[in-house]
Amino acid sequence: MKVTQSLVRIPSENPTGSECECAQYVERYLKDLKGITVQVQPVEDQRWNVIATCKGSDASLRPLVILAHMDTVPVEGTWSQQPFGAEIRDGRLYGRGACDMKSGLASALVAFKNVVEQSQPKRDLYLAITVDEEGPFMKGAVALVEEKLIPENAELLVTEPTSNTIAVAHKGTIWYEIVITGKSAHGGHAVVGIDAGHVAAESIMQLKANVTDLPYDHERFGKPTLSVGTIHGGEKTNMVAGSVRMELDFRLVAPMTQEEADELVDRSLQTACRKFKGASYHVNHYGYPRPPIDSNLESDLLKRLESTYETTLKEAAPQTGFPAYTDASMIALKTGNRDLFVFGPANLEQAHRIDEYVEVQQIEDCVNVLEEFMKT
Repeated sequence: MKVTQSLVRIPSENPTGSECECAQYVERYLKDLKGITVQVQPVEDQRWNVIATCKGSDASLRPLVILAHMDTVPVEGTWSQQPFGAEIRDGRLYGRGACDMKSGLASALVAFKNVVEQSQPKRDLYLAITVDEEGPFMKGAVALVEEKLIPENAELLVTEPTSNTIAVAHKGTIWYEIVITGKSAHGGHAVVGIDAGHVAAESIMQLKANVTDLPYDHERFGKPTLSVGTIHGGEKTNMVAGSVRMELDFRLVAPMTQEEADELVDRSLQTACRKFKGASYHVNHYGYPRPPIDSNLESDLLKRLESTYETTLKEAAPQTGFPAYTDASMIALKTGNRDLFVFGPANLEQAHRIDEYVEVQQIEDCVNVLEEFMKT
């Protein structure tokens, strides 16, 4: 619990801050452990991954990589608790990142420490603590793959918030930047202009309708969704808006592909712009396009994790889906590895919210499961 509190008290907001101080804490926590190596991987200025490795006793077993990230989204709005206070009230620990994912990071750190201090594990253990998971390019996870700092044949487990269920699938995430171009004009002569705000509104209606009509209905996630994350346009109240910029968040479910998503966005914008003679649009991907990923349900990793969960918590392990992307799924996208799962404390519904919190009991249960699992 103290490790979670310490981490929450260290601001690591992305993109308004950096993970520098948090990485220093993680490095200090790990460097005094005997029998492990700790490597710092520069990713950007004042941003670096921290990778700890403990050699196992059986080289024939596949390595296990536990992943967690240090960055959080920025604090916004008015909180009833101090965002970096890490106060505990009624069994809940409050603070920015308490859910996503300082509690999961702390659980991984504590479990790893407990295991390596007790005895040599069976398999090689890697603890990969990353930067920029909340960014559009997930630079920390990409750097791990590109510089080959984790084994290609590794099993992957990320301790993102799943309420201590085992997530066996990821939604896809594609972000789009869209610029609608109309024609500015005096508000008193609006008929000679092309209102980019009106074009944008029609575009959103077309996008929403076409997403609703998609045939996909995933057993864990339901249907794909699209939301407008940001929208900005115009220069002045008495001017017809000449342009509008939007950022869209498109969440895909298997077996939908990136190509289908791109085609839907382009078709929707074409339909909208045809209604306004002279209007045009431009589309860019904002960050990496990240298609949906289903994990390997026959994986030995899953069998060991479920068995450990049942033995430790005395109940069957629930399977769920993860409606966002993680460092593990980015690594899977880059490598094709499907032996990856998500398991961590806190309810994802609390992530990125005002008065974000994690249930204290879930942290304790997660540490107990992870500690026994790392020994298998």
